[in-house]
Amino acid sequence: MDATTLADALAKRSATVNLNAGPSPLPLPALLESSLALLSNPTTPGLGIAEISHRSGAFQKVLADANADLKQLLAIPDNYKVLWMQGGGLTQFSAVVLNLLAAYRLKHQSAKDAVVAGEYVVTGSWSKKAAEEGARMGAKTKIVLDGKKVGKGGKFTGVPAASEWDLSAHSNGDAASKPAFIYYCDNETVDGVEFPAAPSPLAFPFDKIDPDVPVVCDMSSNFLSRPVDVAKYGIIYAGAQKNLGPAGVSVIIIRDDLIVDPDLALPYGGPVVPAMLAYKNLADNDSMYNTPPTFTIYLCSVVLRSLLATPPLPLAAGAPALSPLAEFATKKSSLVYALLSSKDSESDAFYQGTAEESTRSRMNITFRIRGGADAEKKFVKEAEAQGIIGVGGHRSVGGIRTSLYNAVTLEQVEKLVAFMKAFEAKETQA
Repeated sequence: MDATTLADALAKRSATVNLNAGPSPLPLPALLESSLALLSNPTTPGLGIAEISHRSGAFQKVLADANADLKQLLAIPDNYKVLWMQGGGLTQFSAVVLNLLAAYRLKHQSAKDAVVAGEYVVTGSWSKKAAEEGARMGAKTKIVLDGKKVGKGGKFTGVPAASEWDLSAHSNGDAASKPAFIYYCDNETVDGVEFPAAPSPLAFPFDKIDPDVPVVCDMSSNFLSRPVDVAKYGIIYAGAQKNLGPAGVSVIIIRDDLIVDPDLALPYGGPVVPAMLAYKNLADNDSMYNTPPTFTIYLCSVVLRSLLATPPLPLAAGAPALSPLAEFATKKSSLVYALLSSKDSESDAFYQGTAEESTRSRMNITFRIRGGADAEKKFVKEAEAQGIIGVGGHRSVGGIRTSLYNAVTLEQVEKLVAFMKAFEAKETQA
């Protein structure tokens, strides 16, 4: 690649606003550093980072640094492991259930024919899919909240107060009825619904969950966008392709007591867990039970280091490491939401938000346009002509979706907002 070609590529990139829901944009400095490392990694001169052995000291340092930086960003307690597993959220829909059913049965030495429940808080398309997979994997799935049944228009539009959930198994005193886990998705990428952070009354109700029941959270699409109290969870997982790195790997943060040998649970009715899905195999082999996606993890490590070294906003003294990312996400999303009505508003706004204001996502802003599908197709086409890419809604729901992940800059959001204002003015004058 000559200098002219590189300059052209950088110019085209600077003119493009990538608002895809995933895979999504990565920070330019991380991409430039990684592109050089593909040719010659600084710690292995002459060998690219994608060409070195995963058993080499150079890659083991990459993995160790990534783990250390992630632990610092999230203040992960010492009794948790960080695992890197190939695949994305769909893989974890199965892995979580299989491993936690095994852990539950081993802990309680269940009868083989005993029924073990898994609870799901269904607030959008992805938690719905997770619940369906949980049933396939052998859990007796209990839907403690069906967001469609309480959402406006029979759609996923928000998160009701915990008083509307069925959490009876957590308060009836019957140990035998306790589920193996309770599962929720922190941010629903398709539907634009996100659990707000504490102290919001609509934050996830940890105080109403039996402390013996592990809380499992899919944080794929808002991972590293705000501080998290990891100690409240049994498992947190995230596909990398939103806020962390390229597609192809997931990060699992798991409490030590939930890592068990699933084969030991077989006499108690535990499931047969494929070796590649057993968290213990990953934990015992430092995430290298097989050859991991080395370049993907390397690029994730570069992004993690950049979040610590160059946060998008200043880090206040004594504040959690991810506070600047939380402030940044709110600042960006507020610019777009200022142009939208919310689902709980009666406004006939040109841009009509599909999520209720109290639980609308900072990462994935979903809305419809007055004029319906034709107006939305026109919006997508004209946005693309302006270099704003990836604003069409998910194929299952339609509409418009703008995804403002960590690597989307404030200037890019301002360009989006300017386009939205101009499009509305043009269409309303037509």
